[in-house]
Amino acid sequence: MTDKLERHVKKLANGLQIEIVPLSGFNQVYGVMMTNFGSVDTKQGEKVLPAGIAHFIEHKLFAKPTYDSSEKFAKYGANSNAYTSYTKTAYLFQTLEKPYENLKVLLDLVQNPYFTEKNVASERGIIDQEIQMYLDMPEFVLEQRILGQLYPNDPIAEDIAGSSESLQTINNQNLLETYQINYRPSNMNLVIVGDVDPEKVENIVENSNFQTQGPRVDKTFEKLIPIGRGGQEEMDITQSRSAYGIRIDTNLTGYDLVRRQYVMNMVMETLIGESSDNYQEMSKLGLIDDSFSYNVVAENNYCFIIIGGATNNVQRFQEYLRTHLSYEFLKKVLSDDKFERIKRDAIGSYLFAQNSPEAIANQMAELYFYDVDYLELIRMINSISKSDLLDVSEQFLKDENSTYYNLLPNRK
Repeated sequence: MTDKLERHVKKLANGLQIEIVPLSGFNQVYGVMMTNFGSVDTKQGEKVLPAGIAHFIEHKLFAKPTYDSSEKFAKYGANSNAYTSYTKTAYLFQTLEKPYENLKVLLDLVQNPYFTEKNVASERGIIDQEIQMYLDMPEFVLEQRILGQLYPNDPIAEDIAGSSESLQTINNQNLLETYQINYRPSNMNLVIVGDVDPEKVENIVENSNFQTQGPRVDKTFEKLIPIGRGGQEEMDITQSRSAYGIRIDTNLTGYDLVRRQYVMNMVMETLIGESSDNYQEMSKLGLIDDSFSYNVVAENNYCFIIIGGATNNVQRFQEYLRTHLSYEFLKKVLSDDKFERIKRDAIGSYLFAQNSPEAIANQMAELYFYDVDYLELIRMINSISKSDLLDVSEQFLKDENSTYYNLLPNRK
C-alpha cells in the first residue's frame, strides 16, 4: 500500500483535465478516459436522443477505417475495455508494457470517430443480440423493473443498451452529432495511474491535438413523477426474486452528493450488512441467500437504493425490509461502537483500494465530474457523524419513498 499518493494535475487549454498518479515500482499501468455522458442523457436541449445511443457510440468508437482499436491495444500488450453507465462512458486500458504507445491508442480511440451506414447497420444486430441475452437474465430484468417503479417513464428505467426499437432510429448521422456534442475535451477527463513519467504523459496528450468538436448543449431532465407502487410478473425461473427500492429525492450535487452516498452506504451497512442482526435474522428465516445485496447510487438528478436477491417468500421478504429499514430501528441498533466500526470499515476500504491502479483511476475519473478530490475522500469520510446517519434515515426511510418488484416462477 502506498503511504501517500502523489498526483499531478494539468488542465489543458482545450478544457481536458489530466490526472497522473505515478506509482514507482508498480508493474501495471492503468489509463481511463471518461466523458460525462451516459444512458440517461437522452434529452439535450430540445432534442430527444434514442435510448442506447451512448452505449452505441461506446461500441463504435473502436472501429477505425483500416483497423480496430482493440487490436492495436493488443499489439502493445494491453487489455482494453469500455463501459457505459447511467451518466458516464469510459474507455480504458491496463498494461505491463508500452504505456505511452497504449496512451496514444486511447487518445486516437476517443478523438477519431468513424461511423458509416455499413458499420452502424452491422452493429445494430450485435447490440440487439446483447439486449435479448440480458432479457433472459432474471437479475437484470429485476433491476430494470424496480428502476421503472422508482422512476416511472424516466430514461434510467431503460436498458443502457436501448431496445430493439430504439436501435432502429440510431444512424451514423445522429451518432456523429451526439458524439460531437458530448465528446468535447471540456466534458472529459483522463487519468493515468502507474509507473509513468508525468511530463511525458502530458506532452503526448498535448500533442494529440484534441479539439472541441461541437457546440455545448446543456443536459435537461424531466420533473420526477411519483414512485410506482410495485408489481410482479412471472418468468422462466426456479426460484422467486424480489427487489426493494428506495428513492431519495435530493437537490444535492458535487461534494454534498458524494458525501450523501457514503452516509447512505453506512446506514445500509448498519441495517442489512452481513454483520448486522437483520442479515442474520433474514438468513435464519430463509428469506435470503448469498445472492442478497444492496446498492446505493448517487448521481446528479438520481439517488436511490436497490436491495434484492433470491427468496423463498417474496411477501415476507418485502415486509421484513419495510419494517426494519426505518429511522426507529436504526436509532435502536446504531451504538457509538457500531458507528465507529462502520466508519473504520469505510476508511479501510478506501485505503485498501490504493493497492489497485484500476480502483484509483476509475474513482478519480468519476469524482472529477463532482468536483471532489479523490485524495480528500478520507477527510470526507472522517467528517461523517452518527447524527448524519440518523438525520438522513429519518428523512428518507419512509414507506412513501419505497417500492418493490417481484419475479415469480412460471406456473405453467
